[in-house]
Amino acid sequence: MKNLNALLFTLGFFIISCSNSTAPDYNQYYDSLTNLSVKESIAKGNEWKFSAPKIKTYVSTSEAVFEFPDGRVVKKTLPSDSFYVAIAPYINGTHTCETHYPSSCDGEIKEQTVKVIASDESGNILINNGINTMKNGFFELWLPRNKNVKIQIEYNSMKGEETIPTNNDSRTCITTIKLK
Repeated sequence: MKNLNALLFTLGFFIISCSNSTAPDYNQYYDSLTNLSVKESIAKGNEWKFSAPKIKTYVSTSEAVFEFPDGRVVKKTLPSDSFYVAIAPYINGTHTCETHYPSSCDGEIKEQTVKVIASDESGNILINNGINTMKNGFFELWLPRNKNVKIQIEYNSMKGEETIPTNNDSRTCITTIKLK
């Protein structure tokens, strides 16, 4: 009988302590944005997709927005001379997207190196190197604003390209570059 009582007490204590768990404290995440640049803040948003998935993050053509489950919002203004774009090249599957949501967008080619060449309308090479896709299948570029930029991507002997505008009404999420 003593063993049964001890077992019931231990089981009851375990159930009560598990049911009293509190919601995560988002203050640490909120506070961590205070002294970060917009680029560093977006990098945090990319991490939080996996470590704090209830924080909603998106990047428009003018700002990065972080919405916390407790209702707080942090907005970081993008530089006036740089345009942010997240690109997820694909082979088999993609999703339609206009505004990039680091907190929920998901690409097909995760944590792989892709060769990226970006050039402006005059043929000037802006980027020409290998870039690692992130855990979410995207890579990010900061391009000059108000240009049409040709993006060429190579991966495992496949290639794809698209010319994207970098205007105030342009997409920040490019999921339309199919690799063939």
